[in-house]
Amino acid sequence: MEQRDAAGYGGCATAALGAVTALYVWGSSRRTGLHMGAGFEGHGRDLSVLWTELPLVLLAGALMPTVTWLLTLRLLGRRGPLRSRALVAAVCTAGVLAAATWGLHTWANPHNPDHVRLSGALASDLDQ
Repeated sequence: MEQRDAAGYGGCATAALGAVTALYVWGSSRRTGLHMGAGFEGHGRDLSVLWTELPLVLLAGALMPTVTWLLTLRLLGRRGPLRSRALVAAVCTAGVLAAATWGLHTWANPHNPDHVRLSGALASDLDQ
């Protein structure tokens, strides 16, 4: 029962931490600010991101660390004491959470949102 409790509490904690982190990174991004009306006089306001992007960001933020936590514990099985398995699972989960946070930040904060390159062309494909 001790292992089941540790896996359950750790999974819940990673789900909450991942969802809160994803919500914070997505909510503070430049892209979300533009969609939510941070432009001049609400220019470019698109509130559809609240029911398209937001649920997917929260779901991915909650599931990715949790799946990593549970997969790591499952792969380690009963090798070694519970404390060391939980530590290895926490390190793996922290790495996945950091990589996912970096990926979300990179996606939500494009280098130059006015000229997004769709190909390797020097000029934007949208200007042609």
